[in-house]
Amino acid sequence: MHCDAGMQTGGRSSKVAVLDTIHGAAVIAHEMVESGLQAEAFEVYHHTPDLAEFDLIVAPVHLSPAVPALIGARRAKKRVITHHEAVGELLMAGVGPTMKVFEVTGTHSKTSTALLLSMMLSFQERVLSHTTRGLELWHAGRSRLLVTGLSITPGNVIRAVKRAQSERAMNLVSEISLGGTGLADYGILTSLSGDYLIANGTKWASTAKLQMFTLAKSGAKLLANSDARISSDVSFAAGGGVYARPDSLVFPGEMVHLDLGADLDFWGYETAIAAAAAAADAAGVERHEIATALDGFDGLPGRMKIRRQGDQIIFDSSNSGLKVKDVARALDRARGPDLVVVVGEDAKTVCEGMNIPALADLLRSRRSEIARLILVGERLIPLAEELGAATAGNLQEGLENAESGGPKRLLSCVKCFR
Repeated sequence: MHCDAGMQTGGRSSKVAVLDTIHGAAVIAHEMVESGLQAEAFEVYHHTPDLAEFDLIVAPVHLSPAVPALIGARRAKKRVITHHEAVGELLMAGVGPTMKVFEVTGTHSKTSTALLLSMMLSFQERVLSHTTRGLELWHAGRSRLLVTGLSITPGNVIRAVKRAQSERAMNLVSEISLGGTGLADYGILTSLSGDYLIANGTKWASTAKLQMFTLAKSGAKLLANSDARISSDVSFAAGGGVYARPDSLVFPGEMVHLDLGADLDFWGYETAIAAAAAAADAAGVERHEIATALDGFDGLPGRMKIRRQGDQIIFDSSNSGLKVKDVARALDRARGPDLVVVVGEDAKTVCEGMNIPALADLLRSRRSEIARLILVGERLIPLAEELGAATAGNLQEGLENAESGGPKRLLSCVKCFR
């Protein structure tokens, strides 16, 4: 989509309504105004704005089609585009040829892929990453946190691009929910497995994530997990052109030795390692340098990271992408005597909570493996008596409760932003 065709109408500037202030509408509308467009952001969950004067409607891809503002816009035959499309159009001319843009989307492994790729690239050039951890500046394999509290909605790509430019980063790696914006020189689809419904159950998330491909600019390289079974420039993971083993990276025609950390939960990182390696390889990083960047890698905080403190071992798997199947894998990994488990959701920090019925079934079936159980979040309180569990309002409170007993083995599995 090009700016002249998309946001200009009949030689005059369009009036643009950007819907959903909770998920980045204000940032997008502000950038439009800065670009000379007439734009206004609207909250649509508790109000029904009058959009009669507007030519173009910009709505997040996850917004329910039953929202009255969208119903009215479509009845009036107004053009509707996604937040992703609008952001790509707004920024396309301003990014410039000197900065490489990597966008990462998918049903799982997005954050780990983006962070590992940033680490690999940073041994050659400055990198800014935008993930659920925030904005981080990378150099020589290490990061410095610049900004926290940014979600991965497409509107925040605007902030990431501007910060990358001000920090003189040569690479921007952005984790984006539900698709790409079209800015990417390298678009990475980590997986389509475990698909789920969005927009009030009216569409599949995979359909939205394929914006990575439908909005791709000319010349972009597209990399996809082999499980997606779509045509891409590079496929990765099991069955793909680039894949990882516990002791090696396999590229077309070449195998490179890996020396990963002894505590790494390899199978939890298999996709992310393969995806990041494939992208770094496509961007021209030497293959032995990709492997060297992973020397001793033993995981990322919140993503099945093992920490040892004296005679205590802590299994940290609390992150924003946590699913019930991840809790099950974490229980497998942490299994042992006197295990204390902190599990649940911090609803104040995540948009999409845990599947509570499925989590309840898992905890019932494996309660005998857990010495002490601490449930986090209001939705789990009704299960406390049945499961013989304590309760906590958030992750920090749950961990403090757990630590008070001096556990030898502690598993943290709370869905939350860190």
